[in-house]
Amino acid sequence: MTSSHAANRALFDQLYGGMALICLLALLGFGGCGDDGDAGDGAPSTAAADGAGDGGTLGDGATGGDAGADEDGAAASDVVGALDAAVQDAAGAAMDAAAVEDAGVDGLGEDVAKEDGGEAGSAGDANGEDGSGAGDASSSSDGAGGNATSDGSASDGSASDGSSGDGGTAPDPCGTCPVDKQPKGKHPGATGSCTLLSPKEIAYGSGFGQGYKKMLVFRPTCAGGHPVLFFVHEQSIYNAGGFVGKFGEGYKKLLQHLASRGTIAVFVRVQSGLLDGDHDRMAKDLLTASKVLFDSVSVALKDEVAYAGHGVGAKVAILAAVRTYTKDPKNEWSNPRAVLAFGVRNEKTLLTSNYTDASIVVKQIPSDADVAFTFVQAHGDTKAPYTDPKKPNAVAIYDGLKVARKQIIVLHGTGKGDKNPPTSPELHDDHSAPLTLIGKPGGATDFTNKASYLDALDWYGYWKITAGAMDFHFGGGDKKWAYGDLRTHGGTMPNGKVVTHEVLKEQWK
Repeated sequence: MTSSHAANRALFDQLYGGMALICLLALLGFGGCGDDGDAGDGAPSTAAADGAGDGGTLGDGATGGDAGADEDGAAASDVVGALDAAVQDAAGAAMDAAAVEDAGVDGLGEDVAKEDGGEAGSAGDANGEDGSGAGDASSSSDGAGGNATSDGSASDGSASDGSSGDGGTAPDPCGTCPVDKQPKGKHPGATGSCTLLSPKEIAYGSGFGQGYKKMLVFRPTCAGGHPVLFFVHEQSIYNAGGFVGKFGEGYKKLLQHLASRGTIAVFVRVQSGLLDGDHDRMAKDLLTASKVLFDSVSVALKDEVAYAGHGVGAKVAILAAVRTYTKDPKNEWSNPRAVLAFGVRNEKTLLTSNYTDASIVVKQIPSDADVAFTFVQAHGDTKAPYTDPKKPNAVAIYDGLKVARKQIIVLHGTGKGDKNPPTSPELHDDHSAPLTLIGKPGGATDFTNKASYLDALDWYGYWKITAGAMDFHFGGGDKKWAYGDLRTHGGTMPNGKVVTHEVLKEQWK
């Protein structure tokens, strides 16, 4: 295909996607797409605490609803973000970022440093673009409780149930972790001591459409070199946070959290538009982005790398890992030490082109590869069911892997039908659980997504496991938070019982 034909096809795709989404939104009436069916009212909760880091409690105004992204455009926030991207891509206009309030590092309890070595807040001064302020990548105060017996530490790869099933009758391994507040101290869900430079956009190639072939880099100011986590978005969730979506907003809180703990966290857009379903090409884009990152950020450690992603992005991260270990004779790319797949979506859909079954190709990774695979699944995730034999998602990919270290962790909520006792508000274990669009606990934080507040499934689930894995692999941290007995601890309720998760399968050799 000639370059002019490719450009015309891309333009058609964007215009077609925009028109299709306009029709879809007209049918939806711009209402919310949560399970409760309520239309978004655009009124953020005035009681929302500015939460993570100051221990703010979950507000009473939060409502239920599945905020997850659907490849077919089922979530309103995704549809709106994709509509804006498609229409403005076709017009060649930049996003109006001023339409959405910049939350900075709100909720992290830290000040954002000015771009390229400006004032770095209270934890240390930044010197230079990549930052060299003093500071420890982890909090020094005591916090998390002592060790407990393992909830799922069998190393034979067999299924192991890490949940007590009755709301936590086992001794509480983290008594200082109330379910309605972000943890403090040494817990990996606690905010680290590094302040942040302003996020930096870096282009890793030229691509048609606003934001395509760009990455957003969250950099800590702490001195020294830093490990790097590359994070890939779910289908169409490259912009989020309101009618005019902001680049990378959907995962900003998670990435800011990791940066506060000494990780360079990189959000990579690999999807050219709503109709782009070429996952193999997206994996190549991720690898290209990684090379550009190391050329652009001098304190990024090339040998300390992890790949992560959500939904389709999780599949892309896995496919990229396959390439680094099997199709890199010149050693151009960094082999990831860890791959973290959140709600991985591997089944073929209408938007999937050049389909590659990840559960098949992962068999190519050598059994002695120095990499640990972690699949994190929400129990109530209907968009990426992990045990459906007709959908080769988490369990199928896990079974296909020959590597010595792998696991599947299932996070459980507190709603109707869950193993854990109810909480108010509920902890929603759906596909959207890692999506923290703005990230202020309590109430509606985005008029298209009433369930976007941070809760224990973030702090004691996604954040804990991700930060715990980075600490273990690259910081000499304890493996218990990501690979050991405290994987299953989801926070302590006021009555003293524990929200429990489970280790569905694992192997550690």
